[in-house]
Amino acid sequence: MLLIEYINSGTNLIHTYYFVIFDLKLNTMPQIFTDTVAPSTLWAWHITESLDTLLHLSGAPAVKILDKYRFETHQKQFLVKQILLKKAGLDQKIDYLETGKPILNTTNFISITHAHQYVFIAESAYPVGIDVEFKNKKLIKIAPRFVHPDDCLPQQPNTLSKLQQIWTAKESIYKLAGIPGLSFKNDIRIINFDDHNGTAQALLQKEQKISLFFKALPDDFLLCQAFLDEKDK
Repeated sequence: MLLIEYINSGTNLIHTYYFVIFDLKLNTMPQIFTDTVAPSTLWAWHITESLDTLLHLSGAPAVKILDKYRFETHQKQFLVKQILLKKAGLDQKIDYLETGKPILNTTNFISITHAHQYVFIAESAYPVGIDVEFKNKKLIKIAPRFVHPDDCLPQQPNTLSKLQQIWTAKESIYKLAGIPGLSFKNDIRIINFDDHNGTAQALLQKEQKISLFFKALPDDFLLCQAFLDEKDK
């Protein structure tokens, strides 16, 4: 199910670089609504299709996909990513650094994330990192590895929800930075949460300011986009 369409600037709906997302309710036709403004165009897919259907939609050779990815979930994620890139007109503009970070051969920036049945692609005029995460209890066990005592904590109803938001924020910043060996705990510091508006601010390596935008998704998933502040671009 395609959940997000490219919204051209100049329409009466919304400017190209606003954050746009369709309603992600299962088993219903997607309906558009606008949410927290973020400087990006977002593409997303909630995977409900069979592998055969996605192979047909993508036109990709089945043997190539099956050989590259062992698990069907990963095969579907790869196919959906290819479909979305083509739909966005980015399939001929994307390349990857040795670190695996995607880049565009245009003046814009790109970031890609997937988890379970969700795949998201963000394109922006600003450096961007995007992450989607499930509310997994393992976050409690690994919290000492990514939460610093000086991190600002969100006003969430329970510890697991707080950790999900911090982890998703730091993972999106990690993807934005593209710096090998970056420490989630020591190099990324959350300095403010605005829970009412679903935003936050952070510091990368104690000096670069990062703006964060969150979106709660069905089934206990959370999406976060991270942007380098314009003056630090």
